[in-house]
Amino acid sequence: MTSPLLGRDSELATLGRLLDDAVQGTGSCVVVTGGFGIGKTAVLDALAADARARGFTVRLAKSARLESHLPGAVVRQLAPCLANEHDLEELYARAANSARKGPILMVIDDVHVADTFSKRALAYLRPRLQEMPVVIALGASQGYLATDEVTLPEIAGAHPNRLDLAGLDVTAVESLTENLPGRDAKRCHELTGGNPYLLQALLREEGEGSAAVGEMIGMRLREYTGAAEVARSAAVLDSDAGLELLSALTGFDALPAVDMLVRLGVLADTDPLTFRYPFVRNSILADMPIAVRSAAHARAAWLLFESDAPDERVAEHVLKARSVRLPWSVDLLREVGGVEHLERALEEHLSEEDRLAVVVELGHTEHLRDNALGRDRVRDALVRCEDPHLAANVALALVQRMCTGSDAHFAVSLAIMVVARLLPEDRDLVWNLVCTTYLLAANRDAHMANCAGKYFEDLVSDVPQDPNLKRARSALLAVGNARSGDSYSEAVEYALEALDGEWIDVFGASYIFTFLVPVLGDNPAHINKFWRSHSTAPVSHDPHLRRGMLSMIARACAFHNSGDLARAYTFLTPPVSTGNVECPAVVLATAKLAEVCIEMGQFDEAAPLVAEDGNLLQHINIVYARGRLKLASCHAEGALEDLLEAGRRLAAREMPNPALMAWRHHAVRAYLALGNRDDAARLAHEELDLAKRWGSTRVIGTALMSVGMSTDDIDVLTEAEQLLASSPHRLLHAQSLYWLGHHLRRKCRTDEAADHLRRSFELARQLSAHPLAKLAGNEVRDEDDQVQGLTKQENRVARMAAQGLTNRQIAEALHLTRRTVELHLSSAYRKLGITGRAELVAALWS
Repeated sequence: MTSPLLGRDSELATLGRLLDDAVQGTGSCVVVTGGFGIGKTAVLDALAADARARGFTVRLAKSARLESHLPGAVVRQLAPCLANEHDLEELYARAANSARKGPILMVIDDVHVADTFSKRALAYLRPRLQEMPVVIALGASQGYLATDEVTLPEIAGAHPNRLDLAGLDVTAVESLTENLPGRDAKRCHELTGGNPYLLQALLREEGEGSAAVGEMIGMRLREYTGAAEVARSAAVLDSDAGLELLSALTGFDALPAVDMLVRLGVLADTDPLTFRYPFVRNSILADMPIAVRSAAHARAAWLLFESDAPDERVAEHVLKARSVRLPWSVDLLREVGGVEHLERALEEHLSEEDRLAVVVELGHTEHLRDNALGRDRVRDALVRCEDPHLAANVALALVQRMCTGSDAHFAVSLAIMVVARLLPEDRDLVWNLVCTTYLLAANRDAHMANCAGKYFEDLVSDVPQDPNLKRARSALLAVGNARSGDSYSEAVEYALEALDGEWIDVFGASYIFTFLVPVLGDNPAHINKFWRSHSTAPVSHDPHLRRGMLSMIARACAFHNSGDLARAYTFLTPPVSTGNVECPAVVLATAKLAEVCIEMGQFDEAAPLVAEDGNLLQHINIVYARGRLKLASCHAEGALEDLLEAGRRLAAREMPNPALMAWRHHAVRAYLALGNRDDAARLAHEELDLAKRWGSTRVIGTALMSVGMSTDDIDVLTEAEQLLASSPHRLLHAQSLYWLGHHLRRKCRTDEAADHLRRSFELARQLSAHPLAKLAGNEVRDEDDQVQGLTKQENRVARMAAQGLTNRQIAEALHLTRRTVELHLSSAYRKLGITGRAELVAALWS
């Protein structure tokens, strides 16, 4: 049968089969259920029309809540002659006689609110007619709880036919909206769940809620104690609608009302609670007077604030409480940031200082959206401020929180503007503002960094009076020493002077942070002091990171330096997961995490971390990490390109210090893999000269490894191993053991090599450095073993190729011809099921 109702073909076909059975002499009872507005009455009316068309006698009755106290109000619609319950037998007799003449359909809509007498009459009638051609169709609302002596199962029987109506599907909704411009069927379905009543109301409205529907729902809920109030509170709280907050907002225990609302289908059975249909929530809110709604949001904001909810969630409610003054929310709105939040903060009664600060923050936020009006707003506010010290301090606070690339030029112009209004006796304030602006600008592209560098000499030559600013100057001196690579001991001395006291704001600058990590990283006590200092920061000066995240990055670097890769990975993951690719600290953490992943053998995880590039200082770390990843993946040519690019970018910033990143060491390995021993040796000796000038154990030991590898000098490799053995850098020590053992093995000093390789294997395994452990473990393996079907010689040649050696180098080391090496490699590729050298690492060590 084709349905006369849109989207109800299946349901009416089911009911039609019951009519077919009745024609054949089999009676039945069916209960049509569903939530408010789902279309129960329309389905029952369509059933009645179909029955009439088939020749049924149709009797209709509809219950009403206001008539539920009138005995027989419903059943008398079926049989007007019925006077009292003593006439039930007569009712049955009349129905039976009629059924003998032809099939009957009895429809009772909203049976759940029928009077008790009518329910008893139906319960009496239904079992006595079940063997006759009679269909009894009952319409009942979802979630009805029986409160009198006769329940729905007693009327319909223990196992009635049941038809639970759901909303219309998207296809049906599309047919309703196809001629309505601006109405998206999927969005309409999402808002209403396809509920026909709600859908029709939505299509009549311009917005996504209806005050009329909200009023109707409120009226229907008033018969259930507290349900209307809880529904309103849940609408206000939205995703924050937990039982505790609902009870606090309503002022009574909300649990019984929540139970009722879930059963009625108003609320979904979720935790936290949500509305089953967003349109219902919107309609309930639309029905609330603006002042009432604002007051409710204000109360919700305070309750969430007291429960330590995230600032963003509290701020959502503050924004919606426009007509209520909330002075306590100003700091929270400033912390959250954003144009809307700052504009809301300006609606409160603020002091001159706070208002200026908020206006400046608002202008900066607009500036980040490429809005020239935002920059003008900041400048105008600072110029109009009558107190130059207030203007300078507000500008200083703003520059401290600036982070993105477009900020640097803006910060310089602001600093020049406010400094011009200060007097000679404001020297410390000027120094602080210039220092903060320098740190921001120096972190940008090479051109701007070099321009900003002109202020460096002025800053360090001028000693401030304030003790904290003197410590900030010491931090600058440590950075200057680290940049040039002059003296590790002097750089550490300056850095420790800066750390000798409470937190100072320059520690929050990404530029300072990026240099102090390698300066202090060679001594566990020093780097631990550094991350502990960051853990005491009163606020996060980086707008992209929560308080304490810089401390996590510093601590991760401490673990990385000591070789504890698993812990370094754990501490780097949260900052990186913020995904703020414009934040220098996040970029640095991302590069460090990529290095850790490479050393742990998690190449697939490292690859997306090094995909981005940019002009921040920290992007050089990304390029360096990308080069390391390519080298670890046997892509020596691409690795060399990235590593040399990292070196060029550092040179453009006049940063030759190998302590900043060991790009030369890995470029040496890439040169060797490409067979270019001359350039490898040249770069290795350059690295060693710079390392000796700097003077730290880590840098010198790494440089000695480079020289030893490029010159095949066992004595130099032995010196590197002995130097690193006495250091806290366990992973570097494991690497020095491996390279020493590897070169000893190439010179056929197998007994000496085996000892070093075993030690490298054990140490690398402890540190979770899986690629290094596999390299060392495979080299120390009994040479008579065959691996993955390879002969001893094929295995040896394949592993040397995977380590980056050229065919010529392998031939020289094993005293073979290059042609023999090529034949062994071709055989190994075939047995391993690979096509070339690039796949050897994965095939041999997976």
